[in-house]
Order: sequence, then structure tokens, then C-alpha cells
Amino acid sequence: MYLTSLIIYPFFFIFYIFFYFISLSFLFFPFLLLFGCFDKMTPSVADDFITYSQFAVDPCETIQIKRYKSSKTGITAVHANIEGPLVSGFLTIATKAFNNDGCPHTLEHLIFLGSEKYPYKGTLDSLAPRAYAPGTNAWTDIDHTCYTMTTAGSDGFLQLLPVYVDHILFPTLTDEGFHTEVHHIDQNGEDAGVVYCEMQARENTMTDRMQRRLQQLVYPQESGYQYEAGGLIENLRTLEIESIRQYHRQFYRPDNLLIVVTGKIDQVDFLSTLEQIDKSILERQHACIHKNNLTFKKTWIPAPYIPDLEHNHVETIYFPGEEHEKMGEITVTWLGPKWNEFLGIQAIQMLNSYLSDTPIAPLKKVFVEKDDPYCTELDFRLQERSRVAITATFQNVPLDKADDVVSVLFSTLRSILDRQEIDMKRMAALIRKEKLKILDEYETRATYMIALPAITASLYGNFGSNDFINALQQAKYLDTLANFTKDDWLHLLRQIYIDTTHTALIGKPSLKMAERLAEEEKLRIDAQRACLGEEGLKMLAAQLAHANRINEAQIPSRIMEGFPIPSVSSISSIEVVTATNPYHRPLDVLETTDNLVQMHINSDGHMRDIPYFIQYDHTLTAFVTISVYMNTSTMPSHLRPYGRIYMDTIFASPMIISQTECISHDDVIQKLERDIVSYDASLGYQASFREYIVVTIKVEAKRYKKGIHWLKHLMWDIQFTPNRLVVAINKTLKDIPQAKRSGKLVSDWTMRAIHTDITKSTEASCSYLYQDTFLPRVLEKLRKDPYQVIQDMNEFRSILCQGENLRVHVTGNILNLKRPKSVFKSWKRYQNKVMKIPSVVRSRDAFGPYGKQPGHCASIIVLPSTESSFSIHSTKGLSDFDSSDIPPLLVLMEMLHAMEGVYTRLVRGLGLAYKCWLSNLTEAGLITLCVYRSSNILCAFEHIKNATHQLATGELQFDTYALEGSKSSVIFDLAACESTRQVAAAQSFINKVLRQSKRQKLDFLKAVQNVTMQDVRNMLLKYILPIFDPHVSNHVLVCSSTKSQEMAHSFLLMGYPAQILKLEDVYARNIFQESPL
Repeated sequence: MYLTSLIIYPFFFIFYIFFYFISLSFLFFPFLLLFGCFDKMTPSVADDFITYSQFAVDPCETIQIKRYKSSKTGITAVHANIEGPLVSGFLTIATKAFNNDGCPHTLEHLIFLGSEKYPYKGTLDSLAPRAYAPGTNAWTDIDHTCYTMTTAGSDGFLQLLPVYVDHILFPTLTDEGFHTEVHHIDQNGEDAGVVYCEMQARENTMTDRMQRRLQQLVYPQESGYQYEAGGLIENLRTLEIESIRQYHRQFYRPDNLLIVVTGKIDQVDFLSTLEQIDKSILERQHACIHKNNLTFKKTWIPAPYIPDLEHNHVETIYFPGEEHEKMGEITVTWLGPKWNEFLGIQAIQMLNSYLSDTPIAPLKKVFVEKDDPYCTELDFRLQERSRVAITATFQNVPLDKADDVVSVLFSTLRSILDRQEIDMKRMAALIRKEKLKILDEYETRATYMIALPAITASLYGNFGSNDFINALQQAKYLDTLANFTKDDWLHLLRQIYIDTTHTALIGKPSLKMAERLAEEEKLRIDAQRACLGEEGLKMLAAQLAHANRINEAQIPSRIMEGFPIPSVSSISSIEVVTATNPYHRPLDVLETTDNLVQMHINSDGHMRDIPYFIQYDHTLTAFVTISVYMNTSTMPSHLRPYGRIYMDTIFASPMIISQTECISHDDVIQKLERDIVSYDASLGYQASFREYIVVTIKVEAKRYKKGIHWLKHLMWDIQFTPNRLVVAINKTLKDIPQAKRSGKLVSDWTMRAIHTDITKSTEASCSYLYQDTFLPRVLEKLRKDPYQVIQDMNEFRSILCQGENLRVHVTGNILNLKRPKSVFKSWKRYQNKVMKIPSVVRSRDAFGPYGKQPGHCASIIVLPSTESSFSIHSTKGLSDFDSSDIPPLLVLMEMLHAMEGVYTRLVRGLGLAYKCWLSNLTEAGLITLCVYRSSNILCAFEHIKNATHQLATGELQFDTYALEGSKSSVIFDLAACESTRQVAAAQSFINKVLRQSKRQKLDFLKAVQNVTMQDVRNMLLKYILPIFDPHVSNHVLVCSSTKSQEMAHSFLLMGYPAQILKLEDVYARNIFQESPL
């Protein structure tokens, strides 16, 4: 997996972009020099590990950090004692790219293919499930490579850690592994390999092309930041394994390894495991250990010098685009403070928030919140290298405005400076809110709040210094910033953005480039085939077959049996206590006091006082989260598409809260900033129950009443106005072209269009695919008859917010709330009585003919801007959340799509695609198979299909150890549903209210542990085999225009007649609303 700078890809941890800002100080005033003083901590030595003094990182001082360093091998380790059932590890090597060959990234992939002690491909990922881990993963950045693992409980983690380190420091790096994992030419004369597929899909995207050019312009060549650590595909085609072996010898050393561990783990056991790792390293005769780092120069120490930019630079970057595509992207980058000037970096973060965070921010008003905006989104990002780079990104910029954005940006910044327009009240509110967000993030995302800054501090600084401590203690710098004056902020604005040189890149789509690249690739492949000839292709086929035979050598049973599965008793859990509003409790249980929380709710006012359905989930937290799930099942079809406009305007519209008080949209936003920690409006919970619109706010516990009042105003008091609707619509319309460049999104949208009846589905009506045709019509209505649109929006809101359509979820420390139920009295004026709560609406309730009865539907969507292919395949599945088939089905899916599962070994092992997976969508009653980033998607699908048939007939057998490991993976997923207090509370609501599941966790756990091999085979025949039967399955493939005809022909020969479509035809031609054959 590859990550460049701060650009996050779908397969990596979604949290990275939110936490990659945790370094905090910039010495731009003399009195701040005190923060930069270097102070060595005095360590203590116990046995072979040096122990440094521990310190707290969170404002409540509940998370303690401990640090260790081996005096023999130089390995460093950090542990943070975070509450929860999961234990996570980040094993980090400081790496550097010297060219575009991709050695850092290709080596990352090869690490997983075996080690000296475990010289069998897939051992690590076969053992991982036995440690209650879903597998292992990794990312490659420009300055480090990080290998990750997360287990349920600590026993499995400590058992797996030495195996992982052995793979990192002593990998096999075989020719055969390189052949399949990195690059080879297949029997058809086409280039393949897992890394090759990954980079082929990314190399010519807008983001990658702009980021590569930015690195070349901003950083000097000797810095090590200029090159593509992932590798360019031209270089990958000529890269050799020996280069990777040499790279490993240079960087993968024990004294260059940092191990960060988060979660509940016994310190004695942890140190014992580290000593075991140390001993294993020292036993290797060829392991060169340099004590005290005397002979091994740290990769990034001293941190490379990055000079100021010599002059301002503006350059246009083209990327492959679609026909009629008229949106681009612009970035403006400045160089800022050094990595360890923490206060200054935090000051820049707060200034950026002031400038761009909400619709009332100065830059948002100029660029986004307009009838005819310059862009749909504007944000600032910090890239943490030896010197921080600050980048302002303007997304979805109309091409006719692209050349004006940079000049307008600087004229706006100068205007703020000249007029001294810093609103100190708003800045104070933002700083206070930032403190709360940090506290919230330590509750909800503590793992990454600790791991990411710890990695940066270890790369560029001394492990035992104050810099390391300061890097992890973000909140303390906000206290200093609270004392900044207006002059201080204006000085910072001038210093960072006006008096500093910048580099601006203007990204523009080019259809000609897309056509040229496609034609060049076709000619290259044709020439490659001609050069190889028939005999050459046969030889390549034989080489691939040989590599696969070597790679697929059976892992000896002694290795698997020597890795016992820990007891589930080592997995902790987070307690959540549930209560409900007694108004909707059956009469026969009204007097039952189930628990203290229910007693507390019952005692707050009259039992039948509040008519709304409310579930309370009690857990220890400093915040209260209130979510309102709004059922859209009764919404008229002509109003459903307004759901997206509603979600986009609910937090940025004026309000009439009384006969005498009207609040402008600017004031609404400013008051929300002051009172609310976070807010959101979206469809459903994650990927399920997306026929609900969900409005969520989070407040401090002491502001619970205010939060309830805010929800009342947001649901019933907002006023829809033509200008706010136009702003929201234009923003969405300009967002759509960029989203349409994603092959994965396009395949998902198309499959949703196939399954659903557009007149019944709010999810489908709100999708970008349908909104692309709907919103222009609304804009036209707003020009001709704005009253009609306002009337539609009011009718939409009126139906949506009827009391019977609302299900409310309150999570927090309920016992500490004085009036948890009676505070809802303010809602009674809108609904005094609710007779009956309607049934839970599910995706399958909105299905059309192809959703209710899958089959005879295969579509190929042409996407000129993509170089990889994507597919999704669906068939009928389970629809009962308490079905006895769910445990064995989930175990079967793990056996098939886990990293060492049957499907993944085929697809990745042959280098046909980056990833494939199965999904059990019980809420929709479907099962899907997805293939992601493929160089030969039909070949990948055919291999998966053949393997499934072989398993069904008994020609191919499952591994017994895979059954045990897959059970453990399912158990991990169960624990992951309680990874934090917030997640555990949300899961309680989903299970009890939306899924209406009666099954208890322990019963499910027993059912998983009791799954047999026969159960697995039965599930394969019943649920998986139908995916490959064209009579009962639907198929969507997304590919470039040059491959569409060939793909349609090949898919027909496989028994799947497919129609070729342009994306805009999916709804325009209404082809999926008629009954299948």
C-alpha cells in the first residue's frame, strides 16, 4: 500500500488525514524560544532495555506514554495504554527514495511474502487471524514505511509481534515473490503484478500528477523528498529484485525500527516480548548490530535543510479527463516552520481554521459561498517533513475561473491584513472548540492521535528528548494561543502567507491526454506482444506458473500448530448500558426497572410525557452525542431527490426561532461553532440503513440541553431561501465531475441504479449519479419559480420531521445528566402525540425488479480517465439479522477473501488486481463480490469463478487451519464493533433499534466457534456460487474506452451478455426499471 504526503487512498486508514497535523511550534516571536530548548530526559536501565520517564498526552492525563530502547540492537518502542478491546501496532522504518524505481514501496509488499524463520508466502497473514487480527497492512510515505497490525486482546498481539518483526528485518525477498507481487508480463503480453496494478491506477490521476510536480518544485533534490516512493510504472517494468535487496540491507536495520503499541497490554509481558525479539536478532550471524548508533547514520537525522523558495511559481498541470469535463483543482503551497517548532505549527493550524473552516470563514465566503463559486471546497493541509509545507487546496474549480484563483486568494489575504479583519471573538471560540475536539479525538481516535506524531518525532528527532514529548502534547499550546492578540495573528498571516514565496499548481483535465495515454498504452502492449512472439509468451506463461508453484508452497502444520489461538477471555470490552423513553415501552414492562440508567430515565418526569422514540446508551465520556434517524419511506417520489439539498443546507440556513427573532445563516453558523463540538447530516449508518437521513450533533455534557434545543431549531425552524439553495446546488454540481473519476464509486453507483426503484429509494435519488440530472432542473426552477422549490423543500422537511418518522439516539454519561428525558419537552409543540412508530425501512424495501430478482443484467461502464478496471457482482443473500446462517457465512467469506484466503491468493498471487472482497449486506438482502484496481479484470473474475466451482465440487479443498483462523477474524470484527465508547454505543442502537436483533453477543460468539467445515461448504453452495450464475446475479464492470469492446466480447464468451454504457446513460435511458427476462 502506498501513501504520498498527506493524500490518503481508499485502502488506507481513513483517519490519517484528520490526525496528520499533530506537530506544534514555530519560533516566530523571541519569547517563544523557550519552547525550543533541548532537554534530554534521564533514562533508567533495566536489563537490556533503557526505560524513559513516562508522560501523559491527553488533557485528562488518562493516557500514559512509556518508551523503551534496546541497548543491544537499538530497537525503540512506545506504548500508550488506551482503553478498549483492540491493541494496535505500528512498526516503522525510516526510508528514503533516491529515484522513481519504487524500492520503498515494492519492498513493503515483499516483506509479507516470508521470512527466514517463516520462509513460506502468506505465513504472516495466515497466523494473524489466529491472533484475533483481520490481517496485517502497511503504508509507504516519502520518509518512512509503516507496517500495521491490530488484534482483539493483547495475548494474540504479543504472540504475533515477533513473527512480524522477523518478516520486516529478515525477509526472503525471492525472485518468484518479486515476479508475482511487483511486476511480470503475463501470457497475453500484458504487464501485471500487484504493485504494478496499484500504481497503474494512480499514476496519472489528478492528485498524483500534481503531488509529484509539487515535490519537485518545493524540495531540493538532495533532500530525499523529490521522488515517487511508490514507483512509476515505467520504472517498475525495469526494476530488478537485487535493487530491492540492496535497499533492504541499507534501511531495514533493528536500530532503524520503531514499534508503537496502543491499547491495554501488560508491561512485563511487553518487555518480555521485546527481549525475545532482541534475542532472535542477535542470534543471526549476518545481522550487523551497531550499538549506540555509532556507525549507522539515522536516515533523517539531522533533518535535511529545506531552503526558502526562490521565487513565486505558477504552473499548469494536465491530467486525463472526460469529454465535456470542465472542473480542475488548484493548490498553493508555502514553506513554513521546522518540524519541531510546535507552537508555531499549532498557530498556523488555528489561523487556517479561522480562514477556511466554515461557510462564514473569510476565504469560504469569497471562494465557495457564492451563487457562482470559484470552487466547491477549500482547505489547508500541512505536510510534515523536516520543514512543514502548507498547502491550500481549491477543489472543483471551473476552468473558466482557474487562472484567477491565485490572484484572488492573495488579494483577499492582503485585504484581511490591510483592514485588520481578525474577529477575535470568533478566534477565541475556535481555540476553545479545538481544545474540545482534541479531547474528543482522544476518546474516539486515540490510536492515531498517538502513533502518527510519535512516528514523525522519531524520524526527525531524538527519541529521548523533549521534542518527542512535545510532539504528542498538542493541547497545551492552545493555552498560549488563547493569549495571542490581534496583532500577533496579523503578524502570522503576513509572515506565513504574504511575505513568503509560494508555488501554485493549476490542475486541468485533458481529454486529449486521456486519449493519447490510452493509445500509447495500446501501441506499447501491441509492440511488446510482437516482440515476444508466440514462443516468448509461452515462456512467460511458464515462468508465471513456476513462480506460482514456488509461492504457493504449503505452510507446514508445525508452524500453524505452534501458534495457538488465545482464549477469548483476553479480549476486554466496553460496557454500554441501554435505556429507552418509557413512552414507547410496552405497558407490561413499564414498571420494570432494568438498570440504573432506565430508573434514571423513568424518574425524569411523567412516563408518558415525551412522545418521541428515544434510546439512551450510557458510557463514560465527557460528551453527549444526539443522533436523529429520519425515516424517508413515506416521502413522495418527486420529493426524494431533495434529500441531498436538505442535508447540504440544514446547518447553513437562516432560522426563525420565534415571532420576533430571526437569525441569519451567518449567525447560525457562528453560534453552531460556539455551542457544538461537531455536527453532520448524512444517509444511514456507514453503508447500511441509507433510507434514513441522520442528523447528528455532539456537545459537551454540560451543554446537553442546548444541544437538544439546537436540534429542534435545525429540524423545524430553518428557512429555505433561494440564495442558500443555489449555493448548495452549485457546490454539489461542481463536486460531481471529480467523483466521477473514481472507478470504485462509478461501479457502486451503477449497481445501486440496477438494484433500486428510483421512485422509492432516497439513497439512489441522492446519489451523485442521479443528482447530476436532477439538480440542473432544480436550478432552472429556482430561476423561473423559486417559490415552487421552496414549497417542495418545506414539504420535504414537514414529512421528514413528523414525530413517527424520528428515532432519537442519545449517548453519553446519562447518569450525570439531570434531565435526560424531560429536556425534550421543547419538541412537543411540533408533535404532541405519536400513535405508532413505523417499521424500520431497509434498502431492500426500495428495490426495483433487478434488486428483487437479480439476474440477466451485466453492464460495462466506459470511464476514459481510468487505466485500471473495477467490478462489482451481486446476488441474493440473507435478510434476517438473526439467521443461523450468518456465523458460518461470515467465516466462509474470511476463508475466501482474507489476505491468505482462496480468492486473494489467486488475484494478488497472479498479480491480476490489487484487492478483492466479499460483502454480506444483510440490510439489503444481498451478497456482493468486488474486484478493485485490476490490470485484467475478466481474468481475475474467471479465476475466482473457477476456484469457487472447484471448491463446490470438492476438487479444491479448504485448509483446516484457515477455518480456525477465519473464526478468529470474525471474532475480531465483533470486538472492533466496540473499539471505542462511541462506536460501542452506536452499535447498541443499530443492533437494538434498526437491526432489531435479539441475538446476544455471547450466543453469536458460540455460534462462530461451532462452525464446521461442512457448514462452510453449505454456505458456499447456497450463497457464493450464485454470484457466478448469470441467471441470478448482476454485474457491473468499469474500464477505459479502449478495453470496453474487448471486455464485452470476452464476458459474452463467459456466458454474460453485457451492454456497454456511458455513465450518463444509466438513468437517462431508464434501462434498469423494466423487469428482467
